[in-house]
Amino acid sequence: MAEQKPYLTGRTYIFKISKGKDLLEALTDFCHDNQIKCGIISGIGSLENATLAYYDQVKKKYDKKVLTQKTGILNISGNVSIMDNRSFIHAHLTLCDDKGTLLGGHLMAGTKVFVAEVYIQELVGEPKVRKQDKVTKLNLWI
Repeated sequence: MAEQKPYLTGRTYIFKISKGKDLLEALTDFCHDNQIKCGIISGIGSLENATLAYYDQVKKKYDKKVLTQKTGILNISGNVSIMDNRSFIHAHLTLCDDKGTLLGGHLMAGTKVFVAEVYIQELVGEPKVRKQDKVTKLNLWI
């Protein structure tokens, strides 16, 4: 394994994403607009609907699940890196429904916010770049 250089913390952002916005698009646009190339994302809130995915390791593809019910966001956990010369968000959601049932998965486009409060910690150093891994078919850090 190559030597890993430490990252320094850069700017810190705490902000709200408004009702009706696509969560993934809003996070991506925010990072692109603020030139965040590497960072850590966390957040809470609630959703009008969600599109989540699970990566099928045998089929080597994401299986999407669309949730039409309203859910609470217990946690947004993810990172910012670069793919195709643009800020790229890789995030997972932990959600709960009105019965307290936990749901979760990979955040996909089509997830509509009721309200979300997000924290992004920029990391300063050589940005992580994603390319498709030949073995897993996932876009991984190179």
